[in-house]
Amino acid sequence: EEKKCAGLEDSSIEQFQFTVTEATTRSDTTFTKSALLLEKNPKALVPVILDRRFDEEVVVCESLICVEYVDEALGNDEPTGIINGSKRNQQQPSSKLLPGPPSQRAHARMWVDKLNHEICGSFYSLLLQQHKAGQDMAAQKLMGGIRAFSRRCQGPYFYGEQFSMVDIAIAPWVAGIRMDVVRHYRNFEVPREEEEYEKYWEWKEAVENRRCFVNTACTDLDAMLSLYRPYAEGRGYSSR
Repeated sequence: EEKKCAGLEDSSIEQFQFTVTEATTRSDTTFTKSALLLEKNPKALVPVILDRRFDEEVVVCESLICVEYVDEALGNDEPTGIINGSKRNQQQPSSKLLPGPPSQRAHARMWVDKLNHEICGSFYSLLLQQHKAGQDMAAQKLMGGIRAFSRRCQGPYFYGEQFSMVDIAIAPWVAGIRMDVVRHYRNFEVPREEEEYEKYWEWKEAVENRRCFVNTACTDLDAMLSLYRPYAEGRGYSSR
């Protein structure tokens, strides 16, 4: 199925055409992985990018590496006015997801690594833990990651007007209906009235109204609850 690229918003690249191929099928407790996925990624994990624009196919694996590849292959190189989180001029934000000089890009990568562990990892840990003590520990780590992000977030995005890989790394987990999943199964919610979470809520609203998120995020809560029920019951999924 040919589609316009929904995840990129710069006019120079949004006409890029790509094919979306389902890599797995799911039963109640099992993911069955396609032959193509098993062929292209030895770890048999999604996502995988198959870039066939060249004589030799380029295969890229791992979520955040895929994001970097798309950014480097398709993002423009316009300079950004944001350096290490500070505006030095009034230039428009770049469409690059890792913009600016090496210091800026290193800063973003460090935050991506930190939040990937504290937020994304804790999301699954919170669901998988079956005892209250373990759930409380995972919830504290998840909340701590959100709090750290909120304290450093300039608003509306982490680097102000610049939408970056830092935002992308955590958006699937703490924006949209996955937050409804952990509220449903583990009664986890981010306080709305506490000042230290103010920037998180501003960021969440901005992300949930961004076109690339609207075009790609799941909005079927029942389907998402069904997907994560085996995790919440401590079973997870087997794969084949």
